[in-house]
Amino acid sequence: MAWKEPWRLKIRRRFRKPFNEVFHRRHYFITRYLGADFLLQPAGIGTLEISAKIAEHPELTNFIRCCSELRPEIFLDLGANIGLYSCILLKNSCVPRAIQFEPDRLNLIQLRANLLINGLLDLTEVHDVALGDVAGIGRLVPGKIDGGFSQIISDAHSDDGGYEVKIVRLDDVLSLCSRRLAIKIDVERYECHVLAGMMRTLRENRCIVQIEAFESRAQVISMMADAGYNLVASFSPNFVFDNHLHDC
Repeated sequence: MAWKEPWRLKIRRRFRKPFNEVFHRRHYFITRYLGADFLLQPAGIGTLEISAKIAEHPELTNFIRCCSELRPEIFLDLGANIGLYSCILLKNSCVPRAIQFEPDRLNLIQLRANLLINGLLDLTEVHDVALGDVAGIGRLVPGKIDGGFSQIISDAHSDDGGYEVKIVRLDDVLSLCSRRLAIKIDVERYECHVLAGMMRTLRENRCIVQIEAFESRAQVISMMADAGYNLVASFSPNFVFDNHLHDC
């Protein structure tokens, strides 16, 4: 979600919540945002921001522009959630193909539904696994607010509502070299692990990369610099990197 946004967007968010409560109540509904349709659950931060048409609007606008310059061959959606970025980029012809990674069970259902209603199933490849630096099994705890806050944790508790998911390294799953890639990473404080498992992909391809980072901002910038990337745009907590010397 966008943490710094114009006052007009804040007003739209404030008035959208009671609208959804009155007209949608407990029912799933479909809304259109930036050229794509989304099946949304009745409540949650993601639902509120997409239905108000403000969800990560500055980031998406910038990402669309960067894609128009780079003309990526593939979009890697790491932490795809319900397909916000994938559906918008594909429907706007910013990318010809998307590969998505999403371990949350409920998010996967909505993700596939959104690909279906947008006619994008043939343009996508969905992996129902988490990404990290070591292959194995991890514990995913669903977000208390909505699926956008689900995360891999190291300290498991019997009452946390979590379940086991497979973890893979991106470099072990995909063999991409000398390609133009657009990459979005939104993995709820697991981004440094994901980056450590995809360094070959980052170094061997021409990429524009957007990463959500909170406490790990300095470490993410350092890891990306080691891979040959410059920080070219900031929409805190989302940061954009490029391994080519021009601004996005």
